[in-house]
Amino acid sequence: MVIQDIMNSCSNEKVAEAAVASIGGAFARRVRETATRRGVRPGALAASAVLRFRSNARAPEFAALEQAVAGDDLPLLRGLAFIVEPALGEGER
Repeated sequence: MVIQDIMNSCSNEKVAEAAVASIGGAFARRVRETATRRGVRPGALAASAVLRFRSNARAPEFAALEQAVAGDDLPLLRGLAFIVEPALGEGER
């Protein structure tokens, strides 16, 4: 259910932006910096990563996401960070 909640809620740009802000710290800073370099809003960057994950991830990736959020106090935020983190380095190589 948590995975479905992440996919449904964080694919919305405004929800994703609020979630990134809630995570805060270095993660939120990296999302903002990456979004600025790409000319998009932080929420758009995060929502796009969620949509790509939902469309392209296979069973092993979903299992890794499930494991990452299991037992976390804030599983939706942890799941969003898990999904967005790989997107922060894309296109910079």
